[in-house]
Amino acid sequence: MNIQYDAVVAPGAGQWYGQIIVSNLNYEDGSQVQVNKYLALNFSSPVAVSATDVWPSFTSWVSTSNQVQSTSIGDNLYSIALEMDFNAPHLIDHKDQITISINGDLTAAPDTYLNSFVIAADQAPAVNATVKIDCDAAPDAALQDVSPVITLLRGSQATPVTLVYGEATSVTLEQGDYTVQSGDVHTADETVAAPLIVTPMQLTLAAGATVAMDVTFGAVERTAALDIVIDELRGLDDETLSVTVTDKKSGATLAAFDTTTGTTTSLRSLPVSDNVRIAIDAINVNNAQYTFDIHDVKLDNALQTVTVGQSQVKTKKVDTTGFVHLPIHVTADKPLSQSIVLRLQGADMNYSQTITATTQTTSFTAPVKPGTYTVIAPAFVSGGIVRVVDAPASLAVAANGSSVLDVSIEASANLNVRGFPSYLSFGGCVDLTPGNKADLAAARATSIFVYAGTDGAGDSNVYLSDDPQTRALIKLARDTESALGNTQNVLPVAISYTCNLSLGNTPGILANADAHAHSFANYILALNIAMSNADAQHDVPAGFIVNPDFLGACQQAGFGASYAMPVIEPLKTALAHWNIQAAVPSSITNTIAGYVLAVNWLTRKVAPKVTFGWQINLWGVGYSEWIYKDVDTASMAQQTADYVKSLGACDGPYAPDFLAIDRYEADDFTQRAYVNGYCYGPREWQRYFDFCENVSRALRVPVMPWQIPASRTPNTNDQVNADFDSQHWGTGGSCIMGDAAIGSDYHNVNPTILALPFSSSFPDMGANAEAMFVRSEPFDLSTPLYGDFPLRGIFAVLLGGGSTTGIVSSIGNPESWTRDKLSAYMEAPLAFDTPRD
Repeated sequence: MNIQYDAVVAPGAGQWYGQIIVSNLNYEDGSQVQVNKYLALNFSSPVAVSATDVWPSFTSWVSTSNQVQSTSIGDNLYSIALEMDFNAPHLIDHKDQITISINGDLTAAPDTYLNSFVIAADQAPAVNATVKIDCDAAPDAALQDVSPVITLLRGSQATPVTLVYGEATSVTLEQGDYTVQSGDVHTADETVAAPLIVTPMQLTLAAGATVAMDVTFGAVERTAALDIVIDELRGLDDETLSVTVTDKKSGATLAAFDTTTGTTTSLRSLPVSDNVRIAIDAINVNNAQYTFDIHDVKLDNALQTVTVGQSQVKTKKVDTTGFVHLPIHVTADKPLSQSIVLRLQGADMNYSQTITATTQTTSFTAPVKPGTYTVIAPAFVSGGIVRVVDAPASLAVAANGSSVLDVSIEASANLNVRGFPSYLSFGGCVDLTPGNKADLAAARATSIFVYAGTDGAGDSNVYLSDDPQTRALIKLARDTESALGNTQNVLPVAISYTCNLSLGNTPGILANADAHAHSFANYILALNIAMSNADAQHDVPAGFIVNPDFLGACQQAGFGASYAMPVIEPLKTALAHWNIQAAVPSSITNTIAGYVLAVNWLTRKVAPKVTFGWQINLWGVGYSEWIYKDVDTASMAQQTADYVKSLGACDGPYAPDFLAIDRYEADDFTQRAYVNGYCYGPREWQRYFDFCENVSRALRVPVMPWQIPASRTPNTNDQVNADFDSQHWGTGGSCIMGDAAIGSDYHNVNPTILALPFSSSFPDMGANAEAMFVRSEPFDLSTPLYGDFPLRGIFAVLLGGGSTTGIVSSIGNPESWTRDKLSAYMEAPLAFDTPRD
């Protein structure tokens, strides 16, 4: 029998908080409910619910404990599975009540939540429904052995269903609203394909109901497939080859891509054609001209392979009369066995020379044609340290042979940051709700972050006696390690303010001595909590990012290192509050530079085991919209680096371990982002990481992009609402982690997104999202941007924010896309100790 109930919203509920009171539990015949072991409740909530949010009020006392699982099933809608375990049998009285605290708005649509309860005693609630899916016969004999698959989506829950041709398949699902995701069914080489046609595409399932669904197939498409194999070719080992595939009859370009020797490029869904030309652009290297003679091919409805081997390469030596000997003077701060390639790119000839990274005088083996060349001398990573190869941007090679190429090799950022793994790692923001652990484990995250303290901004008006937020963060990190089988450490990173300049009024806040004293003391509290959690497995118990927006606000305001502010007395007051017997160093002064030094000193004094870093902003130079312009990113980065240097933020005996670099915490295709001038296409993300690289180079510190939105760009197969703000679409995840569904063609972006208009207040953003993608051409999101992060001095990326898509499903877009991408990345993360160029 079903358990009946009464449910009401308790008086006093508001936009941010309320309570649901459940009472009068009884069976349909009016009999009382006997609970022997547990009472199970399934219901809807506008937010996630934790075990501590539920407490009973029974007429006769019985001890209970709670287990809660919250699953995001839509915008501001969660499915809650609550199990109340009883330590003794209990007969529920009609006056017994269960109160559930909801840290969200119950007033907007209370019936959505109050009428959703399904309750059972000593068994799971009857909340399931059945979907019966009838599938047509295989649309083609070639597809007979390829099983069609559809996915039923309910918020972050994805249920894939494998179908059988000509049969019905039944699947049991929890009640609720579902959408259907389908693609096509195709052969392994994609030469035969047929789209799935699903009716209906949206389902509403009621408990106990059976809903029918039909799957048929569209017209069978027959296409060609081509694998282009480039063999190892003499003289071209380090060169990039540009390949074009053209239909000779129509003149249409079927594919265009860059590749290297020893690789295979797979092209699919090509049109069947009688005459297709495969061309590789001629290339001039080291006084030889390489051309390629490749036979035209006929593309049938099949997979075929074209191999470009040595026999198809024609080499012609050029006349080197008048060419000159070009010495290379190499100065290295440390001799290394690493080989690097120097390049000269000229108007009609290129030169390539491999050298070892050690002090020496050598030369190009080929005589060099006089003229002006662009010099390419890429950095490399050796032993976890970025080595910067410094050479002139251009070199005029004189006809009299007097020219010399000077090259220096110096250590830059050490990517082996204490507390972080020895490979490029990803972490994310958490909100400390029950589902966080499972999400973090699914993504195999290596770090997590949240704001320390009670108000998250330093609690400048009070001395905190405890910091449950920091304790919960560390506990979540340890629990996630357990969920991962203790195969890796998860570093908790607390965001801590000793001066919060995110609010504006920079001069007033800098002058507030009492606020500094409180916040210094609260930082000491968080540091002490971190140190108390150090053990043999966690020599670095936690990390800290200190004072977001402080450096950026001071730089933007033009406040120099000697700008006066109270530092020494607030610091002494905070030390005395915690009975710390330590003399403040005389080098700490009542200036901004003194304040920065005080934070560094305090961190090292109180918590020598923690890892920490300051934060800078793109907008420290005065505005962030420069990212859309043709402004040189290196110049902007140098301005910021010079300011950081002037304050000594990354220098001295108490120097931090890293520097965090913030863009803006908002998913790009949400109003929080694009209305405020932040909506990045592939071009802007590339320039943002150029900025990170140049800051790292200028300061020689490892850098961490922080609060980076991990939302993806919806493609033409995605369901995008007319009002899509709450769906939290974006570009950061697609660009950073790669997105083959978008690839190199912006027409693959959902048209609803492309039509998004931008504000005239930010004209450099362009008219709309389509213009943003056009501005970024050529781009290719098939390849993740993170591939060169170590070379850029980037050792870790922390994703998401308080309202921005990251790793956990309770913030931003709840789908598993980001978690799946990160989990796949962790199969072979980019190690720092592997030589890489």
